[in-house]
Amino acid sequence: MDIAQFFLLIWPPYVANGAAVFAGRLRWRHPIDFGRSFVDGRRIFGDGKTFEGFLIGVAAGTLLGYAPNLAYRYLSPIDALVLSAAALLGDLVGAFVKRRLCMPRGHPAFPLDQLDFILTAIAVYSLYRDVPLAYIAAAAVVTPLIHRATNYVAYLLGLKREPW
Repeated sequence: MDIAQFFLLIWPPYVANGAAVFAGRLRWRHPIDFGRSFVDGRRIFGDGKTFEGFLIGVAAGTLLGYAPNLAYRYLSPIDALVLSAAALLGDLVGAFVKRRLCMPRGHPAFPLDQLDFILTAIAVYSLYRDVPLAYIAAAAVVTPLIHRATNYVAYLLGLKREPW
């Protein structure tokens, strides 16, 4: 496994997923689900999933996620965009599942919270590029550790309400 290529692959989804929390600092936020409920009466995604967060995450994941590739040339800018957007779509799927399981916003749901974004990003990317199985396995192992550490830092910085 080429460690540099592995980290270049997972970097855009990580940046996208992490940057989306900065939308919480905005005065005006617009929920992706428009405040609507699903047929079960629960919110589709909840107030934590906003258009602003999605756009900030995709922009940051695309720009900052692609930046190391200026030196290494592993991903294209389109690859970084796809990985970033897919990561946030995976996060939306995770939020949808959590609402169906009656979990409140911010409630920890291991491994859903840690793996939804990265596995969706890699799955979508693998539709048009080969992804070594070792990269997928490594992402599934290291992501929960990195996710926990970065969320704790975001909590200490006041960017998140909870440390998970």
